[in-house]
Amino acid sequence: PVLHAQVVAGGAECAEAMSQRAERNALQLAVLGLGGTIDKDYPRTTMGYAFEIDEPAAIRVLTVAQVEGWRCESVCKKDSTEITTEDRESLVMSIRRAPERRIVVTHGTDTMIETAQFVEASGAAVGKSVAFVGATKPERFKDSDATFNVGVAVGVTDVLPPGSVVVCMGGRAIPAARCMRDLDSGRYVDQPLPST
Repeated sequence: PVLHAQVVAGGAECAEAMSQRAERNALQLAVLGLGGTIDKDYPRTTMGYAFEIDEPAAIRVLTVAQVEGWRCESVCKKDSTEITTEDRESLVMSIRRAPERRIVVTHGTDTMIETAQFVEASGAAVGKSVAFVGATKPERFKDSDATFNVGVAVGVTDVLPPGSVVVCMGGRAIPAARCMRDLDSGRYVDQPLPST
């Protein structure tokens, strides 16, 4: 009988530990949106021909894919050429505040590398895996690369070691410190760091 009581008590402790773990892991992924082409949508204003930055496209992508355990926060809604140091500092604060270990940042493609390197240099990624992602065409377009790129970024954050900051474009996850954009092709490439 004593042995049975210990097993039952152990079972209760195990159930409590599992419950606490489930609560901690309920939100496993944070998506932080900064705008950019990926989030562009058709204008709502009359006589408007320019695109507007809408809600983060990742919301639609993750909902359709039935991904569980995520939340989305809009840090700003800007074209990446308009991203400021203050916007980058707001992103760093959002990453630091996030209880999640896995972070996906949606961003415009023109200055995504600079922002990823800013985040890496800030130390905000300590204990977290951060993947930056964008798209060459708005997610609303049928032939956009947005859905694929977001999927890669979400998957990569699950396997990267904590402290990693990468740029996910075109099926690749490139460390921010080595990421460059080939101006001829527009592709993101891994540029090895010079040896010292």
